Amino acid sequence: MEAILDDNGLLEYIKSDVAKPQASYAQNLSQWKKHVDKVRRIILEGVCDHIVSNIHGKETFFTMWKEI
Repeated sequence: MEAILDDNGLLEYIKSDVAKPQASYAQNLSQWKKHVDKVRRIILEGVCDHIVSNIHGKETFFTMWKEI
């Protein structure tokens, strides 16, 4: 899963907490939202069903990754 995130330029989202950009930076916010959706999809598709309940509801992908 790490390789997939790295290939998509999203590895930073599991290595540390990536802060949500301020609304005044609409372009950055839009890009961040796209990245968040993609990271969530990759992580949830890459784990077994019984693990999903353990990571569901975590605030960041970094905390999800630590739980896995």
